[in-house]
Amino acid sequence: MIAHRRSRRGTRAEGLEGPSTETGPIGPVALSAFLLLMVLSPLMRGGNRQVALIVLEATALLFLVAFAARLDRVNAPRGVQRILLLFLLASPLWLALVYLLPLPAASWASLAGRSGYLQMLSAAGIPQPDFLALSLAPDATRVSLLAATPLLAAFAAGFAASPDQLRLVLRVLLAMALFQIVIGLLQAGSGRDAALNFGAAGGRPFGTFANPNHLANYLAMALAGYVWLAWLKVTRHRASAAAHHRHSRGRMLALWIAGAVLLVVGILMTRSRGAAFAGLPAAVLATVVVLWLGSRLRSVRAVLLLVGGAILVGIALVGYELLAARFDVDRMAIDAPSRLIQAATTMEGALQLWPWGSGWGTYYEVYPRFQPAALVGTADYAHHDYAQMLFEGGIFAVLLMLAFAWLAIARLLELTRIARREGRFRREEMASALCGLGLLGFLLHSFVEFNMHIPANAIVACLLAGVYLRPLPQREAEDPADD
Repeated sequence: MIAHRRSRRGTRAEGLEGPSTETGPIGPVALSAFLLLMVLSPLMRGGNRQVALIVLEATALLFLVAFAARLDRVNAPRGVQRILLLFLLASPLWLALVYLLPLPAASWASLAGRSGYLQMLSAAGIPQPDFLALSLAPDATRVSLLAATPLLAAFAAGFAASPDQLRLVLRVLLAMALFQIVIGLLQAGSGRDAALNFGAAGGRPFGTFANPNHLANYLAMALAGYVWLAWLKVTRHRASAAAHHRHSRGRMLALWIAGAVLLVVGILMTRSRGAAFAGLPAAVLATVVVLWLGSRLRSVRAVLLLVGGAILVGIALVGYELLAARFDVDRMAIDAPSRLIQAATTMEGALQLWPWGSGWGTYYEVYPRFQPAALVGTADYAHHDYAQMLFEGGIFAVLLMLAFAWLAIARLLELTRIARREGRFRREEMASALCGLGLLGFLLHSFVEFNMHIPANAIVACLLAGVYLRPLPQREAEDPADD
């Protein structure tokens, strides 16, 4: 009887190895479209080019159409959570209404930060229009709101995918991350004018992105998903393998650890300070959660040895001197002032434009009005995503951030209660916790970077957000990862 029970359990675990494309609202067409989106998003400067963005939007639209056809199968939350989720997911539509509907010119001129534009038109002899959109650059706002299409697709995929589909999606993310590491290593070993630099200046590896920091952020988020896949595989192997398979389990565990070291090497080779201070600590916390709440290994010393060992191996492979040069205090003191000046003047602009902001996606067109002479060149982004959100969105950006913060904190409290009551996480609880930590690294990194404006990174972040906030199954449900 015991042997028979083990056989059934093993069969179920093996059956879960193959992805189910029929479960829930994400059918084969939607799943295929989203996997294509995941593959395409980092290939052309992280999607941050016009042609690349059009392709991503078309692919995301295909996913959303297929997803909408099975929307009745979505396990949606109720009450306040449902309202806040709808508020966030519908934001491209209601922001379009707010910023693009025409207002009478007289009313428009009375709004904060706008009267000077009509005065300049009059001084130039240009007739004053009768109606104006709230956005100071309506075309840029249209482009920005359309760019939210892949983000909605990513959140929906993370929120509604079955566990098997989620595993497949994260595997594709991991494959793309490893591809980026290979490209980065080749770039690190080639000259500044090598073809693999894709016409950009050589130096720190950046993969197919335009910036090493964006590559590092992408890899750090992939690392959080990797930790969940590794935990799931090792746990299932323990549940189904017989005693004579212990050696194979040890080899498998060694391979997963080697993969984690490779991802750490990929992050460190970019020498990104933001990823080192945000993404890597989030990945360390993910490892601690797995070892503390997902296994029988509860030794603090063992946790520290495993995590510290992986980081030390990564540092040794990349080179201590290269990393130390980037984290030198004098070097950081030289690099920081321009970022601080830009963030400070962006906030000054946000205050002058409060409460309406300049309009979503208009930073490039409007910020020069507030740019000090000390900053040379044109600023495409604020290098501080939250300051830029306040600059462009004003009170609406605050509402969006508060809505997401409420949902995120509610899920954190729910996971904390489960951890304290049960002492261990099940499969989907662990997925929520680890993807939440990966998202945390992204959000912290965005204080010093503009990763929210890089489509590939924003897509992965929305995927992680969807997984973090997805409905958790009832505790009574059987989960093979618990055995």
